[in-house]
Order: sequence, then C-alpha cells, then structure tokens
Amino acid sequence: MNQSLAVDADGVHERIVTGVAALEGVDPLSLPPLFDAVDPDALAALFATTESGSPRSGHVGFTYVGHQVTIEFDETDTPVVTID
Repeated sequence: MNQSLAVDADGVHERIVTGVAALEGVDPLSLPPLFDAVDPDALAALFATTESGSPRSGHVGFTYVGHQVTIEFDETDTPVVTID
C-alpha cells in the first residue's frame, strides 16, 4: 500500500494509523497508539526543514501492529509511505 502524504507531521501520523487500520479491517481507534511503535516527535522532526532552510531527504522504517511501515521523503515535500 503506497500513499502520498502531506508534509504535515500530524497528517503523516494519521495516515499511517488509517492505512494500517484499513489493512487490518478495523476501526483506527481500536489500534494501539502509534507512539507505542515510534516516537511521534522524532518522526515529526524528520520532516522539519533543516537549519539551512533546505528540505530533508531520506527514509525511516518501523513496525506498527505487525506491519512494516516505511516513509521515504526527498526535496519534493511529498513523503511516500509504504505499509506491508
């Protein structure tokens, strides 16, 4: 499952939970909090602009509710999340 995500960190968190819930066939509120799998503040910091003003690029991955979540981002400001 691939989704383009807004750079807004809260939107990224919500999209991850919603995507996993869809794969699991459950209500997103029935899933454990995302912070059980990853520090939301650290995840948000990954999307922040650098001190020099340039966007960051790279990827991060973690497991949430048995699914591997990978977020890739580059200078386009359009992160892509993959949930396996």
